[in-house]
Amino acid sequence: MALAKCTKCEKPLLGVNIEEVDGYVRARKELRCVAYSCRSCNTVLSVQIDPIAVKTSIINSLKGR
Repeated sequence: MALAKCTKCEKPLLGVNIEEVDGYVRARKELRCVAYSCRSCNTVLSVQIDPIAVKTSIINSLKGR
């Protein structure tokens, strides 16, 4: 049984939708991000920089040296 609840619909969070979104810095598209939303009502619960994209970028930079 899930203890976490959606902040909007208050249904238990048994899972979240994850989708890619663009992150902007001073109106320039700079970062790939991910948004986590409630599967019941689609309310966005959190957004963060995509950790896989960051890891890939670091690896590619190191390979180029």
